[in-house]
Amino acid sequence: MAAIEATNLTKHYGDIKAVRGIDLTVEEGSIHGFVGPNGAGKSTTMGMLVGVVTPTVGEATIGGEPVGSHAALEQLGYAPQKPVFYESMTARSYLQYIGKVAGLDGNLSGRVDELLVWLDLADAADQPINGYSGGMKRRLGLAQAMVHDPDLLILDEPTAELDPQGRASIIKTLRNLTDQGKTVFVSSHVLAELEQFIERVTIINDGQVVMSGPLSEITAGLLETYTVKSTNDQQLQDLLNNCSSVESVEVNNEAGLTVFVEDQDAFPIDLTTIAGDAGIGLRSVSREDGLETAFLEMINQETGET
Repeated sequence: MAAIEATNLTKHYGDIKAVRGIDLTVEEGSIHGFVGPNGAGKSTTMGMLVGVVTPTVGEATIGGEPVGSHAALEQLGYAPQKPVFYESMTARSYLQYIGKVAGLDGNLSGRVDELLVWLDLADAADQPINGYSGGMKRRLGLAQAMVHDPDLLILDEPTAELDPQGRASIIKTLRNLTDQGKTVFVSSHVLAELEQFIERVTIINDGQVVMSGPLSEITAGLLETYTVKSTNDQQLQDLLNNCSSVESVEVNNEAGLTVFVEDQDAFPIDLTTIAGDAGIGLRSVSREDGLETAFLEMINQETGET
């Protein structure tokens, strides 16, 4: 049985079509990434899956139970992109409160202490939440999603506002969760980070699924991609757009040029020749690949950009 199954999931706000007929399957025991640009419908979709947003059309189940039902809610933990707390409470009292609301009994204090230590909040456990940094609140949001030890975690940007050490800790723990048979459905805008631990990915744009499947299949057969910084990016872009070894070129402001390459053997020679003939200095050239490249290619194909 799938941990999440959605069919024609749709949400309209008046004339605004936030989510348009999403079909989605998340297998039990997997880490499934959910990727899309800002405004693509990721948070709205997650809201429908956890029962806080009512679909306009379509249906979805959590572990075979209708979304929003008590049976579905028992199986999942949700950490929203912008968690809200009772900020006069301490982290310890807040997690104990959440556990009681969830109907937990037994050694609740032990579970709370375990989460506080795991998420590096033990030293601040008895301090009011209103004094927490953004990163500390992010970790507390993940703790509240896990306090009842759910089979499924739905996480919207779980590593946002965390420092590198904090992000590494979260990633390590998410990997360990699947070893325990847990399922994780996670969105993130940091694609290079996301591909370190996800197994499958669904890419959406403009409220619709662009592609979904194993990460290895989605990133296979990609165009070679290079990031190029030069002394005159605009002129170099114009020249490379007429180069036979180049598929397309994008300007990424201070990041330089993103160059999608058709002929990876010819491109390095073409680049140095074109730049040299035009008197353009090359400051840096680096090869990119992976999920971010797949994402850019698919979004460009979807919007018809080149």
